[in-house]
Amino acid sequence: MNKLLLSLTLLILSTDSMAMAEWTKVNESDEQGGYMIYADLTSIGKADGRVNMWTLIDYKIEQEDTGAYFLSKKVRRKYDCQGKHVKELAFKLYKWNMGRGELIRSYTQPQGWKKIQPDSMDENAWKVACNH
Repeated sequence: MNKLLLSLTLLILSTDSMAMAEWTKVNESDEQGGYMIYADLTSIGKADGRVNMWTLIDYKIEQEDTGAYFLSKKVRRKYDCQGKHVKELAFKLYKWNMGRGELIRSYTQPQGWKKIQPDSMDENAWKVACNH
């Protein structure tokens, strides 16, 4: 019994917390061979008119970035709800769809703010983050 409890505890601790995400479809595109964008509403954190949220870009065909091949990308972004800006805080590239499989690459250096363009994928995610 103790071995079973220990095994279950280790399994839970070793599971990537992002695997527990509840992905809500935000939009889709035919660009880059086609992809869907999802938002993790459980990851939303609000403070001072700004919102942090994880999004997932799930590609239909394998993508390549400087020698790394992947089918999905998780991106942590900060949205300025008043000024309508966004900046990328971190990203993770995964071998398989929906953030599964081997973690290929991760990057955690925040980028600069950029203006959200009307009718863009960023605007759709901004609406979800700021209106949730």
